[in-house]
This record gives sequence, C-alpha cells and structure tokens, in this order.
Amino acid sequence: MKYAIAILALSGGQALADCPAPEAMYAAAEGWMAGERLADPGVANMQDAACAYNSYRERLEDDLGRPVGVKVGFTSKPAQEKFGVDAPVAGALFQPMLLENGAAVSMSGSRTPFYEADLIVTVADPAALAAAKTREEAAAALGDVQAFVELPDMALAEGLKPTGPIMASYGVIPWRGVLGDSVAMSDLADPVADLGALTATLKTDGEVVDEATGASLLGHPLDVVLWLVGQGGFDLSEGSVISLGSLGALHPATPGLAVQADYMIGGKPLSVSLTTVE
Repeated sequence: MKYAIAILALSGGQALADCPAPEAMYAAAEGWMAGERLADPGVANMQDAACAYNSYRERLEDDLGRPVGVKVGFTSKPAQEKFGVDAPVAGALFQPMLLENGAAVSMSGSRTPFYEADLIVTVADPAALAAAKTREEAAAALGDVQAFVELPDMALAEGLKPTGPIMASYGVIPWRGVLGDSVAMSDLADPVADLGALTATLKTDGEVVDEATGASLLGHPLDVVLWLVGQGGFDLSEGSVISLGSLGALHPATPGLAVQADYMIGGKPLSVSLTTVE
C-alpha cells in the first residue's frame, strides 16, 4: 500500500530541491525500528519532506507490513504554530503499532515517548468517503468512532529541534497506540453534532490531567477526515483507521503509569486504558 503523503499540498508546487537519497531514509527507518534516534534528514521544505518520507515508509513496510490506516498530526493551531506548519500532516499507521484496550505498553525501545488522548474513526464505504464533501457525507461513509490513546515517540536525535519538514519526513513519528471502546456512527442520533460536542478526559493514576472537546480537532473531528480525503492518494480501504489528532496536550510517558481516557459522544460513554511498563 503506497500512501501519497498529504504534505505535498503544503509545498506550493515548488520544484524538488534536496530530497534525501533513498538509501539514507532506508537506513533511518532501520535504525528507528532498532530503537535508534532519527537524524536530521536535511530537508528544506515540505515537498522535500514528502519525497523523504516515501523512502522511509517503504522501508518500514518491509518489516511492519502494509499500512492499516493514517495518522493525522498537527490538527490544532497550537501544534501547527509550534512546528511551523499551517496545515495538518499525515503518515501511515502499521498494525504492530496498535494495541488492545488495557494493554501493558512496554517503554522498551522508545526514546522520548509521550501519551495523549486521541480519537479513531474507521472507514466503512471507501467510495462514498472519497466523494465526501460535507461533514454529513463523511459521517455516512464511516463505520465506528473509537477511543484511542496514542503514544508518540519524539525519536529525533538529541538536540535536534523538531520542525514541520523534519516531522513530515518521518510521517509524524507514530510509535504505539491503544484502541478502546467504540460506537457505530449509525448509533449516534446526530453524528455531526455529537462528534462536534464530544468531550474527552485524560487521567493518569486516577487524576485528571487533560480535558478537551471535539473542537480541538481542526474545529470539528469530521473536518480532519475531509481534509485527509481532499489530499487524494490515500488508500482508505474498508476497515482502515484514521487517527484524528490530539485531544489535549502531550504528556511524558514513563514506566509505572495507569492511563485512562474517557469520552462522551452523543450521550454514549467510551473509555480506553493502559499501563506503562519497563
């Protein structure tokens, strides 16, 4: 499965300048899978980053298999401002990254891991989703909404400041994520209104550390889906998952934490939990 990365849309049509050699990105992917940190890929803009990620992703696929979905990052204004981008960035998710509800997530092999409340939607009707132009059309093409805690790993080399192009070169660096309870879109009385008004509460060791609403995700969760569809080139087949982005802040992940995210969507409670271990 070849994911055409949406960061091409941010490049303004500029000619490629300095796309890293494929061999360099293959080596970076091999090192990352071995627990090493990621060096500066030497990209100057988002178009070069797209070129770099194509090679990086291809090497990941050799070991991790075909992507099972997409992670969309930078879906909030604060995140965009922090990393110097003005639109989201997307990268592939692979099955070994996704764990079941209640998982004991080993921190082994991570470099600088974090955790955050996130949200997953699944694709039910690929053709309808590809044609979707409105929130209502997007909702009708989706299957489930699922609680999700993502554990990204800021695996950049020590001292390397993250920028939009660097993060895009590595597909926004997904690492692990825990899938929780789900509700069918068809079971929501008004999917558009219900998703827009959703609430998410993140707890660590029983204490609330973050609260957010659906507005955190580009103003509305379905707008993230429409943005992704609008980029084209993504193989959003039936059952594919879409991680919609951060519902709140990133929190450092260390061994010994009990993490839980609770959601209310259209009056329906969802939850996901995990523990972090060595």
